[in-house]
Amino acid sequence: MSFDRKDVDLLIGQDWDFFHVPSEGLSGALLVLWKANFVRFQIVEFCSQFIIGDLDIPNKGNWRIASIYGNKDAYKRRRIWERFEVYSSKDLPMVLGGDFNCILSKDDKTRRKRFLFFLGPKEMKSFLALNDFHEVGFVCSKFTWCNNKKCGDRILERLDRCFLNSAALNSPHRLVVRHLARVASDHCPVVLNLVVQNSANKVLRFEEVWASNKASVAVIKGIWRKKLMEVIHRF
Repeated sequence: MSFDRKDVDLLIGQDWDFFHVPSEGLSGALLVLWKANFVRFQIVEFCSQFIIGDLDIPNKGNWRIASIYGNKDAYKRRRIWERFEVYSSKDLPMVLGGDFNCILSKDDKTRRKRFLFFLGPKEMKSFLALNDFHEVGFVCSKFTWCNNKKCGDRILERLDRCFLNSAALNSPHRLVVRHLARVASDHCPVVLNLVVQNSANKVLRFEEVWASNKASVAVIKGIWRKKLMEVIHRF
C-alpha cells in the first residue's frame, strides 16, 4: 500500500507533514503525521516494524517517539528490542506506542487458547524492565483488539499499548492514555495526552507509611496552624 502527499491532504489537510513506511503484503504499513507549523519531527530510524523519531514540542521539550507495528513472529519482533536498546535514553523522555502483537499475561486476552509465557512475552518484558519503560493508567476499554466475531467465537486482546520511560513520567505534565472506540478497524486507537499541570493546583496524596514517622505529627500540626493563621488574618 502506498501513501503520498495527495492522500495526506485528503485525509487530514495540508498543514500536516508525514513519514510513511509501505506495507509488506496486505498489512504492516506505518504512517506518522505531525503538524508542521506547530512541531518538528526528525526521523532517527525506521523499518517495517517501527518508526523512531525526535519530536520537538513548544513548551514540552524534545521527546523521542517510537510508533510500532510488531511482527506476529517473536523472532522477527526481536529486531524492535535490539534497535530500541540503541536509542533508549535515561535523560530524554521516550514514548513507545502502537500494536505490539504480543500479550504479556493471561489477563490480556479473553477465552480461547491458554496463555503461555514463552519467548515473545519474555523478551518484551525483559526489554521493558532493563530499559526503564512503564505503563500509565488508561481510560476506557481494557482490550484494544477484536476479531470482530460474535458470541462464543469472539476474542478480545490487549495488543496495543503505550510505554514511557522515567524521564517522561517525571516530566511536569499530566500523562493520560485513552483507548478510543473501534470504528473502521479491528484495533482501538490509543491516545496519549500531555497536559501541562498548574503547580498552584497540585494535589498532595497522603502515603500511609508517613504516619509511622514520629516527626510527621509535628509537620502536620505546623501546616494546620499555618493555614488557620492565614484564615484568621483574612478576617
